[in-house]
Amino acid sequence: MKRFRMGHLYRYPRASNPQLELMDGLPNFHYVVSMDGLPSLQLERGINAPAPTLAADGVRVAAILLSSNENKLGSVENPWHDTIAPDEGFARYFGDNKTPDVDPGTSLGNRTLLRQFELHTSPELAKRRLAAPILLFRSSKKGYKEFAGLALITGARRVTQYAEKNGGFFTNYLFDLAVLSLTEEDESVAMMWIRDRRDKSIASIHANAMAPKSWLDWVKYGSSEIERLRRRVARYHILSKKAQVAPVDSDKRKVLEKIYSFYDARKHRFEALASLACESMVKETGTAYHRGWLTRGTGDGGLDFVGRIDIGDGLSRTKLVVLGQAKCERIDSATGGVHIARTVARLRRGWVGAYVTTSFFSEAVQREVYEDQYPVLLLNGAGLADQVTKLQLASGYSTVDTLLEHVDSTYEEQVSARKPEEVLWA
Repeated sequence: MKRFRMGHLYRYPRASNPQLELMDGLPNFHYVVSMDGLPSLQLERGINAPAPTLAADGVRVAAILLSSNENKLGSVENPWHDTIAPDEGFARYFGDNKTPDVDPGTSLGNRTLLRQFELHTSPELAKRRLAAPILLFRSSKKGYKEFAGLALITGARRVTQYAEKNGGFFTNYLFDLAVLSLTEEDESVAMMWIRDRRDKSIASIHANAMAPKSWLDWVKYGSSEIERLRRRVARYHILSKKAQVAPVDSDKRKVLEKIYSFYDARKHRFEALASLACESMVKETGTAYHRGWLTRGTGDGGLDFVGRIDIGDGLSRTKLVVLGQAKCERIDSATGGVHIARTVARLRRGWVGAYVTTSFFSEAVQREVYEDQYPVLLLNGAGLADQVTKLQLASGYSTVDTLLEHVDSTYEEQVSARKPEEVLWA
């Protein structure tokens, strides 16, 4: 039976040949998706879907295939990149509008996903039966696609992005997805399921007969069961040095080098930029963040900036103190674990730490944070470069240097001797 398997690489040649099972020693994508009498499924765009199926019990889209190209990561114009994390059970995917002064909901891909968002979050069983499964693919090399999971859309919100070649700033959609467990199916999705969903003679209740158990459970019980059904792989997510400092000569690396060069002779003032970057990092997840103040340059005991995370609303609202440490360190030298330990030592019950560096975190440091379950947000050099680029573009500054000069000019007015807990009432 034709299947897509988690983590497997598939050959996606420009000239399709669905008769060949293998190409260049790898499974042929076009062979896997080929279905007698039906147009082939494609991955030519970021958001791909076959024509709707006009079944007796309603119109349904058989499946939506999302493709994310990791080759585009790290460019100055593309700091807003997709996040596909199947082992952690989530993905964040940007839509297909790139034109300023255009309603992002009118582009074909966004329109398709927004319609599915209504079905994926519907309390009605009949509508969930019609909902299209989202099949995730990612690529780091042209002509090759890795299957990254089966997903549901759990959130959709408008965001501002930037592309100079397209006229500057534009509004787009950012979609949050839950990647579902495929444990019962040996980490695979059967294409017979998608074939049945494309057959207009089969009602939706029967067209999902070959669906994975997690999908069937979601159809039956709805959104309240998503967390139970979410894919989770019990292993450490350790990032390599290469993934944390960005490739030499890349746009991201150049931004990081500018940051280090700017603060090298005034390292204590780096905390102003670190505070902004931490705020940006938290806010892009959809969490409310309130920036507090910077501590004095000496005698801070491992504390450089203070912030607050707000969770919930009304009576269900709670506030968490964020204690931040900022280290302008050599890009290619791992940050010391003792600095993170100092931050952790300052935390009280219910408080969260944040550590922002121009460097990277060694495997040993990452493992210690995971094993001891430290409540610390880590922002490495590559992530810092991303956040600074976003801040530069969103603020309208022509260059990163201009942004850094502005942030540094506000340093003194942000410094305060207040106690960290006072941020709760600020």
